[in-house]
Amino acid sequence: SSGYNYSNEYFQQTLVRELQNSNGNGRYAARFYTDWEARRENVQPDWAVDLRLRDLNIPYPVSNTYSRSRSAEVRNGTDTSGKPIYKTVYATLNVQRSSFTANANMEMTITDVRTRKNISYKNYREDYRWQEERASYTGDSRALSSDDWALINNNNYNTPRREDILSELYRKIYPQVKSNISYTVDW
Repeated sequence: SSGYNYSNEYFQQTLVRELQNSNGNGRYAARFYTDWEARRENVQPDWAVDLRLRDLNIPYPVSNTYSRSRSAEVRNGTDTSGKPIYKTVYATLNVQRSSFTANANMEMTITDVRTRKNISYKNYREDYRWQEERASYTGDSRALSSDDWALINNNNYNTPRREDILSELYRKIYPQVKSNISYTVDW
């Protein structure tokens, strides 16, 4: 795991900091520590929160190609009386779509350290979907719409980095984990 923004330590530090801050008004009958803080201060916790990232799947993008037929009526001049003459023009838009769906499961277990009793267990699954398209064409360019041209001119093919995908998955899971911890200790 590279990148500090989604490391276990960062996730844990942020979680503890935000839970402590929301406890500033004495809302919870609990104090929160990271693993490192508990060891440093020799704290014997009553409950332990165990977070495990499971089944992380960040696949390579899959590409497929498909075609769309386009046609448009375009003015092709005027007749002898000055009325416009129209002609149907045709083009084929060849689209290449790249996409993937990444996903992750995070298990959260809250356990009574002394009795080893399971206080709470939750599994959080989140997905991150990415898709991008670009295109080329054959035929008469006048048959193409502005949306077609946007695909043809798409030169910014930005496959997300692994770090960005994992950060996004963590960002989606984080509020659920925090909410469940808050709910569990709010007695």
